[in-house]
Formats: sequence, structure tokens, C-alpha cells
Amino acid sequence: MNDTIWNIKNERTKQAYSLKLEACSLKKWSLVFGLLLFVVLISSAQENSYLYHVNQYNFIRTDLNEMHYPGTRKYADIFNQKLEKLATSGEGRINIVHIGGSHIQAGVYSGQMRTRLQQLNGEMNAGWGYMFPYRISRTNSPFGYYIRYNGRWQSFRNVERRKSGTLGVGGMSVTTSAPKAELTILLEKENQLDYSFNKFRVYYQNSERNYKVLVDSALLVKAEQTDQYIDFEINQYVDSLKITVEKDYNSSGAFTLLGITTESAPNGIMYHSIGVNGAHVPAFLRCQLFEEQLAELKPDLVILGLGINDAYGNKFSQSKFESNYAELIAKIRKAAPNTAIIFTSNNDSYLYRRYVNKNGEKVQDSMFKLAKRFDAGVWDLYSVMGGLNSIVLWQKNNLAQSDKVHFTREGYLLVADLFFNALVQDFEKYILTNNKLTSSHFEIEERQ
Repeated sequence: MNDTIWNIKNERTKQAYSLKLEACSLKKWSLVFGLLLFVVLISSAQENSYLYHVNQYNFIRTDLNEMHYPGTRKYADIFNQKLEKLATSGEGRINIVHIGGSHIQAGVYSGQMRTRLQQLNGEMNAGWGYMFPYRISRTNSPFGYYIRYNGRWQSFRNVERRKSGTLGVGGMSVTTSAPKAELTILLEKENQLDYSFNKFRVYYQNSERNYKVLVDSALLVKAEQTDQYIDFEINQYVDSLKITVEKDYNSSGAFTLLGITTESAPNGIMYHSIGVNGAHVPAFLRCQLFEEQLAELKPDLVILGLGINDAYGNKFSQSKFESNYAELIAKIRKAAPNTAIIFTSNNDSYLYRRYVNKNGEKVQDSMFKLAKRFDAGVWDLYSVMGGLNSIVLWQKNNLAQSDKVHFTREGYLLVADLFFNALVQDFEKYILTNNKLTSSHFEIEERQ
């Protein structure tokens, strides 16, 4: 074998990841090389230990930007094991469900997370995931796509206490009793990745079974229907698609749409972004089909960003908050027993634009308690952004809006990159620990 010289500029990589080629059989070397290459790519791309460059504002505590596991890591390690297989072999599907309020409905924060993860190691784009025609509800559509509609529709959101109706995991539904109605999915051209799709699923409720869901027959390959959803496969990848909902002649009853998911590939990461403006934990407890539809999404990771609306006010009850969250987690565990769960603590905020909201610290405390109880993780945004009253500094630097609750687009992108970096660094630690890729196994050696 010719002399081998490993010349890796990154000092951290030099110390930890080089290995003796002759120590491995070909089969073992192939696996180790894949893991090594992946870690090297991460490390060599980092600046100040971050995969993606994060602007170094002196009020942001990047030294605290890490994942916390107050209990055990058993669910996190199941997730990381699947991610390792996908990252090194390109095989497998990882489904992530991110649930929250207006921070998530806007789609900038969760959209950045989707893009970052799907680019983690080459092409890992399995599709966009969950979609909903938010325009029917007279509310903002997430960045990245929008859905046009025709026909008469009525909307229901889980935050509307005076209304009633059927809700699924998405927290919203739209219903029509019209003879015919249409929805047209349109992907934004500005998306960094290509989310054209050839498979999609329509979640619905139609107890009378008197509505048909149709697409252009020239495109249709097959459609498979259950009482809860219809799976479609078409013969080409599209970035726009019209879906027609048509009632049987002279029949009664209504059709309720609960959400749509689109898919681009069988392998990769699917990131379902589910946000409802103003939503708190009890709002998702109102969703009758939450468990059933979450089970169909088959989540490997559920990210919970609910809390900012629960804690907005002077009557916040920490014990009630924890009780509600425990009930929601029970539903998640029933739907997906082995899924990893990550809490993201509240950002610092103000009440009514005037008063510092000290409830953020209470939510932070509750999430660490819940994480210990349910073996979940915590990404502590509250501490990372600077703690109490730090939202003022974010606003002064054009990272937060004047309401001192929401971020600007630049702020949401920064939050996403911070979260992504914490998640990936935790994954890197998992690889190093579980595959024993340490300096005791790897060393720089020049053989004569």
C-alpha cells in the first residue's frame, strides 16, 4: 500500500478524525469512511464551531447554543441512528413534525430548518410535507407555496373557541357543501430547493361519501382511498396542480379538507411545518383527529414550539401549562411511541409592547421539567437569545419586530440557523460517541 498522508487543515479535525487505512477491512473501512467524511465535511465547514455562519451579536449566547437532555437520550438516539443511516448511505426516510403558533405559520423559521436539514449531506429532499389553503381562513400563507381556491368554503381554526368542527393534526380545516370547488397548489419559484412533487395525500372527512377528489386524468397514475385520506401518484413532477372536489348529483352533505402533504422522493427528510397563529397547547388538544393523523405522518422527531401564547398575560399558570403539555405529549407518544421530542423554549417577549414578560422564565423551567419526565430534549432559545429583556436588543438590531414578540425575516432565519447548528452538533456528538471516532482511534501518521 502506498504511503498515505492525511492533511486536514482544520485543527479539530486533525486531532479527532484521521485514521489508519490498514486497520480496517474493506467493508468496515467503507462504513467508517462514510462516517468520517460526513463529520469532516461538517467540521471543515464550521466557523467558530458552527456549521452555518451565525452573525456574532454580542448579546446572543452562542456558548449556550446546545441541545439539553435532562432525562435520558433514548428517543434522541433512535432519531440520530436513523439520521446517521440516511446521511451516510442515502437510504431511509426521516419525518419531522414542527408544531407551533405564528412563529411557525409564517414559514420562514421552519422553512429555513427544512432547507438546512435537506441539504445536510447532499440531496436529502423528500418533499415539502404538510400544506394547507390558509387563504380560505383569511390568514397568511407560509413562505414557499400558496393555494388558490374557487367555490364556497368555510374555515375553522383551533383557536376559534366559538366555532366547532373537525380538526386534524394541522389545527385547521375548511369545509364546502358546494357542488364543485377547486384548490390549486402553487410552489414559489424563490424556494432554494426544488419541491416539485409526483405524489401527494389529501386528508379529508366526508361521512356521506358523496364527494370525489379529482386531478387531471392525463396526469393520474393511481389513487388509493381510505376513510381518512386519498393518496395520489401522477406521471410527472409538477410545481403546480389543480385539485377538484366534486359532489355527486342531487346529494347532500359536506366535504372537509384537513390538510395536504406533497412528496418528491421515497428517501430523505420530510419536514412538516404546522403552525396556527395564536395557538397555545389547549388549541391542539381540541383537534379530535390529532393522534390519528400524526400517526399517519410517522414522525421520527416532533418539535414543539408552543408556549409563547400560553404565557402571554398576567394569569399564566405554570402548573396548568405543564398539565396541558403532558396531555399533548401523551397523545404524541400514543401516535408515535418511539418518536423523539424537542421543546423549544419561548423567545423573550413583552406584554402589550410595554411590559417585560417574565413568564418566559417559567416556561423555560416547565420545559426542562417536562423534558426530564418524558425523556425529551430542550433547545433553550430563551437563554441563547440573551435571556430576560434581550428582545429589545434584537429589535434594535432589526431582528425583532416592534411588538417585541415576533421576529423579522432576518431574525427568524437567524433563530433557525442557531437551532439547526445545535441539532447538528448534537448529531455529531452522537456519531463520535457511538462509532468511537475519537483521537484514541484516529491519528495523523506519515508512513515511510
